[in-house]
Amino acid sequence: MTRILLSGFEPFGAFATNPSWDALKHAFDTGLLPADAHTVRLPVSYDATFKAFATSVDAVKPEAAISFGLHGGLQGRESGAIYIETTARNRDGANKPDNTGVQRGAAAIIADAPASLAATFPANALLEALQQAGFNAQLSDDAGSYLCNHLFYRALHAYKGRFPYGFVHVPPVDSMGGVYKLEELGRAMAIMAHTLGEYIA
Repeated sequence: MTRILLSGFEPFGAFATNPSWDALKHAFDTGLLPADAHTVRLPVSYDATFKAFATSVDAVKPEAAISFGLHGGLQGRESGAIYIETTARNRDGANKPDNTGVQRGAAAIIADAPASLAATFPANALLEALQQAGFNAQLSDDAGSYLCNHLFYRALHAYKGRFPYGFVHVPPVDSMGGVYKLEELGRAMAIMAHTLGEYIA
């Protein structure tokens, strides 16, 4: 049985909820996730996000992991699309603060580290599984410049070679003006978790 770590974020900015966590929690609570899947809700904080993720990695010792984030703040994204991110960029620079009021200017996340890192989870397998289940899923090579990309890059830099890892941007749910219901998005997350587990096995 594959130990999988799945993370989502707390609400941020103008969003009162965050489906990257709410849908994940629903999938966990209703038994949709693999039996040995572990979940963690991360703070939207440049100082605390990766620390919280790393604490969970130390506790769970996962064989694979996926982080989920909400793409509601990224321009040009379809409101009903799930974006499987393939590339993390070594850059901050979003024009909005985190939940503690910290705002990062345009700068490297980790000094003297590569400009980009490739996701190590099976992006194409996740894409195919979602599309076969009827979801609008796409590959993306730009995870933005906010906390999603920040976590994505730091986790890849820290754990590359230890276990497959990647990031997925999920859309707003119907209560936020999106297409999918929370339950449907939770099912999509479960499909990705099971697909990742099968890939490792």
